[in-house]
Amino acid sequence: MPGINRVLMCRTRPVLEFEYFQYGGYALRCGRVFDPARVPVGMYVDGKPTPDGVSITRWWRGRGIPATRDGLAGILGAAGVPTTAGMLDRSLGLSLSDQYWVRPTDRDDLDRHAINFFHNDFDERLGRALMAGNPSDTLDMNTPDVTSAGDLPKRWTVQADGTRSLVKAGRTGQEPDNERIAYLTAKQLGIPHIEYRVATSRGVRASVCDNMLTDRQELIPGGQIIRLFPENPDPRDARSQWINACHRLGVPLDQVNRATDDFLLLDFLLRDTDRHYNNISLIRDVETLQTTPAPIYDSGASLWNGMDPDLIDNSDYPAKPFRLDTAGDKPNALWQLSLVKDWDRYDLHVLDRIPDIARDQLSHNGRLSDKLIGRIALTLKDRTRIIRDTRDHATRRHTTSPAQPLPMPDPAQPTAGPQTNPPAACLD
Repeated sequence: MPGINRVLMCRTRPVLEFEYFQYGGYALRCGRVFDPARVPVGMYVDGKPTPDGVSITRWWRGRGIPATRDGLAGILGAAGVPTTAGMLDRSLGLSLSDQYWVRPTDRDDLDRHAINFFHNDFDERLGRALMAGNPSDTLDMNTPDVTSAGDLPKRWTVQADGTRSLVKAGRTGQEPDNERIAYLTAKQLGIPHIEYRVATSRGVRASVCDNMLTDRQELIPGGQIIRLFPENPDPRDARSQWINACHRLGVPLDQVNRATDDFLLLDFLLRDTDRHYNNISLIRDVETLQTTPAPIYDSGASLWNGMDPDLIDNSDYPAKPFRLDTAGDKPNALWQLSLVKDWDRYDLHVLDRIPDIARDQLSHNGRLSDKLIGRIALTLKDRTRIIRDTRDHATRRHTTSPAQPLPMPDPAQPTAGPQTNPPAACLD
């Protein structure tokens, strides 16, 4: 077909062909679809694997580093690339988050086994520059950092044993510790969560997590999943819409219900304000197409992150991803907690340990004051009572409908200062 110049690949399988306008960074049209079952969910049109130029372009551009990434403008200028789409084109769109890549139609010689990032070395200079906000004129686009999502500074690195790990900094300096606390808390509750460690990268405090995927899996972000189906006009029914969307993609109902309960409980306990749909995902095996919920990840916007100690309390607040109003501005965190269906799965006695877990981890961070750490720990203690009260209220009702929200308590008062803990490991 005249003009067709790109083939989307999934591992070694051709998925579809399309015409790509390199200088504009967009797809003009879709050609043949060879493998509808493996068309990326983000390319679906009207809920079907029938991509067009618009949906291919949306998926392709969404694959790149967001324009809101800290320090990106300087990186692009130094590399002589006007847009992130240009970075993607140079890197063939290879990623450590899925198995897709784009092969020019005249490059049949390209061998996925020789170029994928799961097994081959990649250049880490771009990632270091993104982390440090320090542009370099010696950048190479042969790196999975070209396809890393999110606004916060981050980079991929290869550990000595070959493990691919994601290093992510924050804006307040508290986010890496919040990630570690979320992992430790989830472990206490028996909730699947990516393991985070805290380290320093070129003098910057950062979280480190190993890649959750094998070389035959893809991560499907919730933002792509929820777009597959018509928006529910009633925001209060958002949980059901999410459950049904995941089920239609092949996830067993019991699995997606458990995973949803897990993030609703954990996010309320730790006061996560940023569980948007792209922070909940599914994992699909691209060979068998079996799909399961991903473990919880990206919990850095927790524990009153960046707030003044005097403003830390347990008042209600707007939470994600479900909401009470169309705009998502209405306080709904306690209502989201009431959407937990199966309380019997959780041993809530372990909640008594969480304030100490948070205090101990936060005390590693020399940038955080004793007053802030104490305030967080004591406010968490009150928060565990709210969770128990919500559970008891839901149990007494003996109904499948959400429990009515309970009143939030008065602000907690700060406690004593932190314990002494060893410093974070250094990556560099």
